[in-house]
Amino acid sequence: MQVKLRRVLALSLLGSLFLTTVYILGWSNFFDIEKIEIKTSDESNRTLIANRLTDSDLGLEIGDPMARVNVRAISNLLQEDQWIGRVEVDLKWFAGLVSIRVSERSPVMVVERSVKSLGQSQTTKEFIDEQGAIFTLPGDLGSKYREVPLLRLESDDLEARLSALRLLKAINPVLPTREMTATPIATFISESEVGALAGQDRGNRWLEIKWGSGEEIELKLAVVTQLLDLKANRAVKSIDVSNPSLPIVK
Repeated sequence: MQVKLRRVLALSLLGSLFLTTVYILGWSNFFDIEKIEIKTSDESNRTLIANRLTDSDLGLEIGDPMARVNVRAISNLLQEDQWIGRVEVDLKWFAGLVSIRVSERSPVMVVERSVKSLGQSQTTKEFIDEQGAIFTLPGDLGSKYREVPLLRLESDDLEARLSALRLLKAINPVLPTREMTATPIATFISESEVGALAGQDRGNRWLEIKWGSGEEIELKLAVVTQLLDLKANRAVKSIDVSNPSLPIVK
């Protein structure tokens, strides 16, 4: 009898403790939101994110209970915007702080592609990051990326995008590239600048280079460099190294 009584008392005590904890966390002002901190790489982005959260119905306001902060809902809401990559939400209970860290996607190239809508083709301009994700930037955020290279996508294929990014990374330090085209058969054509390299003055001009596939880029780049070193090729306008063993110069 005494054992049962002890169990009942213990359960009642646990129940009371649980209800008290729920009340303190969820209903009392003991753990209220005192500050919301948003960390981004750009102040204008921070303002956009703050406005996005303010317009939402997440109960994320100063004075609201910390326990009602829905971390997953905040992440899901912000990641609806394509330009936002990763979202981390950290609750510092005793400080009353909700810390939101946002990692934006960083544009590597401007992407131009044709999209069919209502039976008509439209040309869109978006951005692509180093992971190959395509996204748009709100408002004037895209204005500071006007100088990044242009990628014309004739096929909306992830592997083609990744190959184009690998190609740009390989050739851009040597041959600054302003435009690149990825054709439907996954061949690449770049418009690159020929200039001084390793003490050789090749004359500053833009050159069309047909790379073929995204394979053997180091070999193809070496072939292009050797061809540009020849005096006979100082005025060439196009080089085709689709087959690096049989390059074509025009």
